[in-house]
Amino acid sequence: MTDPSDGSDFIADAEWHNEWWDTGNGSLSELEQTASLDPRSDLLKVLQSIDDEREDGTESLVYPIYGPTGIGKTTLLQQFIAAILDSDTVDFSPGHRDLDIVGSVDPRQILYVPLEDSLYHLEPSSNAVEKLENVIDYFRSHVAPRRGRKYIILDDIGALRLDEDEQSALLDLVDDDTYLLLTGIVESQVDLRGTSDSSDAKINYPRAMLPMKFIDTIKQGAYDDSALLETDPDFALRVESHQTRSMDGEALIKDVRSNLSESENLDDAVASLNQLYFEAFSDVERDGLYEAAREYLQKGGIFLRATETPVKNELIRSHLLLYLYKELAEYESIQRPENLHRIASLAASQAGNELRYTDISDQLEVDRRTIDSYLSVLDDGLSVSESHDFSLQRHRRTRLYLRNPRHVVLLSQRQEHHGFETYEKTQSLNHEFEYKLARTVAFDHAKRLAWRVGGSGDEDPQVEYFETESGTVDYILHNEDGVTVPFVLSYHPHAGNADEIAVEFDPTVGKHPKPGGEELLDLDYEAPYRFIIADSLPKEVTQSGSLVVERDGVNLCYIPYWLFLLIC
Repeated sequence: MTDPSDGSDFIADAEWHNEWWDTGNGSLSELEQTASLDPRSDLLKVLQSIDDEREDGTESLVYPIYGPTGIGKTTLLQQFIAAILDSDTVDFSPGHRDLDIVGSVDPRQILYVPLEDSLYHLEPSSNAVEKLENVIDYFRSHVAPRRGRKYIILDDIGALRLDEDEQSALLDLVDDDTYLLLTGIVESQVDLRGTSDSSDAKINYPRAMLPMKFIDTIKQGAYDDSALLETDPDFALRVESHQTRSMDGEALIKDVRSNLSESENLDDAVASLNQLYFEAFSDVERDGLYEAAREYLQKGGIFLRATETPVKNELIRSHLLLYLYKELAEYESIQRPENLHRIASLAASQAGNELRYTDISDQLEVDRRTIDSYLSVLDDGLSVSESHDFSLQRHRRTRLYLRNPRHVVLLSQRQEHHGFETYEKTQSLNHEFEYKLARTVAFDHAKRLAWRVGGSGDEDPQVEYFETESGTVDYILHNEDGVTVPFVLSYHPHAGNADEIAVEFDPTVGKHPKPGGEELLDLDYEAPYRFIIADSLPKEVTQSGSLVVERDGVNLCYIPYWLFLLIC
């Protein structure tokens, strides 16, 4: 064992990990290899956020990122470093070269510490922090220029094993003109806002990393070999323009998202949906997006360097089990981590079917309170999320959804997911399992859309459901003004009576308690439109030129499944 007072080995390790400090040796092989990978949209969002802070004159900043093991946090940090390094240091063009931060930072202004790889986890927490402080002091005194902003990047702060009282030690690392980026596995691990009384640093709300959304896979060129992109190589750029910036004065995806949260703006949201379907995309592009959405169900939202299917699957399975059995269970002090695995498997097999808490308790042989704690841990860990009843009438029941569609495949029984084991287009007709995946993916995307509709600040917005006599309203979003946006999933082979379900839905049944209490909010719930997510649109819709039809005085708006994924 090393002398606990001696930090030289950690300093030497930092020098090894920060190979860009000594660019004279001409070797940046590891960073260049990471930079060669296609960046996901999270990187561009981080670059944009940090660039905005610089432009606004923010002197000291804490930028937290969290997400499950294997989701790509380390790759994101390394690509962030490659992007901001002086352009002569490493060849990396992540897009959006107009950002001032890209290619502008002296290599000696960046300190990257992979805490787990550097064996901080072998030290008691107080010693580990001391070792880290020594490394940072060395960086400031012997490496970094006297003037200029320092970027300190801490990967996997769970290795420090800090409790809530010790988290404030991280803020002591943020001097004037210092930007601290840090990653962890759950929000509470990286959220330093409650420890900021003695710090002048600006502390950002933690950014969650999840599997890539459907629209991000298109922007990544995940379907380059499809007929869609062969006919129009600029298609991905056109899709992005509708999401982020105006094209011919219209950014239709952005318009839909912006107008869903206010009742008086819903007509504008629906108008943008109509333009997206009937005007923005041609017949060939609509067919291509339909096929791309099915391929997304096959692949999921994670793309790995490995090319062979068994290797990809084993990597994802190993990351999940490591996360559940070690990292998540250890952080949340779960005594029986195998129960986290069992609940995740239950979510895979049921895929959004209604479950009674008593049945889950009996299956796991634990009480209801313990089940609640497990589900809370899995939700915090972005692995399994619950959907509750919109009216509180079925409060003893829940619906469970995995957040990663690939986990549905890997945790299901072989006969269930037959045909979906590989990442290629399946030739097998396995409609029931495709429906499970479609239902899971739609929930995950609805959960992300709920942030826009809910407008609830830091509160995690809920995606709820409601049972009518005709069937289930699968995903219900609402905000604190009572605006309700219900979605019925109509996907083969469960596509029979979606219009009847949508018409029967009564938004006034909604009941929600005030935050932190049991008293109910007094809201006038309204749903000017009921949305039907359909894998195949009715002929009357395609022939009429409008996604909206009226049934019994109710406005129903049909949305193709691929279009729903695009707007989320």
